[in-house]
Amino acid sequence: MKNTLLILFLAISEFVFSQISTYEFVKINNDYKNETIYYYEYNWKIFREKALKQKHITSYELVVNEKNVNPNFDIILITTFKDSLALSKAEEVFQKIIKETRPNGPILLNDIKPKEFKTNIFVYTFKTKFNSTTKRKRKINN
Repeated sequence: MKNTLLILFLAISEFVFSQISTYEFVKINNDYKNETIYYYEYNWKIFREKALKQKHITSYELVVNEKNVNPNFDIILITTFKDSLALSKAEEVFQKIIKETRPNGPILLNDIKPKEFKTNIFVYTFKTKFNSTTKRKRKINN
């Protein structure tokens, strides 16, 4: 019985306590790079900073495809959640933060609307198995 409970606990903790990151791939439309970066810096980033302070997320990152290796996307937005429970509450948390922070809508450069300057291509969700901050060590049998 003890072994069954231990296995169940380990399985649940692997599901609940593993970090999960979302990767959103974005294509910049036309020559609107300045408008797109501005939008993310003064909206998306601000929302993530608040979520980070409130411990709803553990990190965020915006990376730019500088060399255009894949012309299908230009930006990747990465948000990391402490576990699957935090991810499941993300929509609710961010809607609240957005409503409190930008009740009149996002701050825009040149009043160009997001649908004109960017296209969201796809979103992937990844579960962290290990990283530089992982404390759990597994014994390796040689």
